[in-house]
Amino acid sequence: MVGKVLGFAAQVAPWAIVSGLAYAAAFIKPGVDPLPLPQPLNEPRDLFYDVSESKPGKFWFAGNNGLILEGGQTIEQWQRHIMPESVNLQGVVASADGTVLAVGNAGWTFARRGNGKWEPHQLPVSDIAGKLIEVIWQDGYFWVIGEMGAIFRTDAEATQWENLSIEGDVALNDIAQVENGDLWITAEFGTLYHSVDQGNSWEGQELGYESLRSLAFHGSEGVIVGNGGVMFHTNDAGLNWAELISPTSEHLYDVIHDGTRWLATGNGGVLLSSNDGENWSEISPEGFADGYHTRLLATDSGVLIAGQSIGLLSSGSWKSLPDSLAGGR
Repeated sequence: MVGKVLGFAAQVAPWAIVSGLAYAAAFIKPGVDPLPLPQPLNEPRDLFYDVSESKPGKFWFAGNNGLILEGGQTIEQWQRHIMPESVNLQGVVASADGTVLAVGNAGWTFARRGNGKWEPHQLPVSDIAGKLIEVIWQDGYFWVIGEMGAIFRTDAEATQWENLSIEGDVALNDIAQVENGDLWITAEFGTLYHSVDQGNSWEGQELGYESLRSLAFHGSEGVIVGNGGVMFHTNDAGLNWAELISPTSEHLYDVIHDGTRWLATGNGGVLLSSNDGENWSEISPEGFADGYHTRLLATDSGVLIAGQSIGLLSSGSWKSLPDSLAGGR
């Protein structure tokens, strides 16, 4: 009798084990606490369109998908900020008291005062083309420009907005003030706008047909750059503009005077330099990326550059950011 029982048990045991394993697989879920993956500061998919400095050594890169990258002198000072609206941010600037204002697609703006939260505000732009392209801080006001002739001005707190837009289907790309207080705007289709009354009225003129992307003044001298490598120069605060011989046919997106020389950048890793604003040549810092770059910003440490890659140009050398702060190049 005992032998029969043991034999029966031996036959049943494998099936009992299999059934138990099946039950465990179906109804018992193992508990695993995954370790959080660190968020990289700068991802390969990140693209940047503008950069600004709120105080020496503290800067802000505006990028795609609602990204603001806050930077500093050490890697520990860098931080990613994601806006509540996932729009591409085309421009960013800081006021004299450190208020940061970013602007982007669909009329969205985002303001940050001190260490506070980013506050969104949507401006009344066209439903057809509502991209805000550029923002500057000038004489106590933020100026914002964009597609469909959009021009807005707001106070230092970015709370009271004035609509000074130009009628017409034209994208406004950059805005700058000359030393006499006049305002200038570069636009598509070779159009240059000029205001002598702080933006209350504008007069336009045509400089060829290529879209004009950026302009900058240094004293009474000024330079305009645009698509196809076009360049224009003035030595009388904009009264007369002369087209220059450009060393490139690449689109040029930005031009500045860094206190010592003129610099311009754009597509295909192009970087141009000039001592007098009239005679330009290409420069090739070691390691400078071949992609596009859209913004130049002169700082005490060198020239910050934003675009497909971001970094610092100093004493003729290029340092990628934030990689170089973490031991990279």
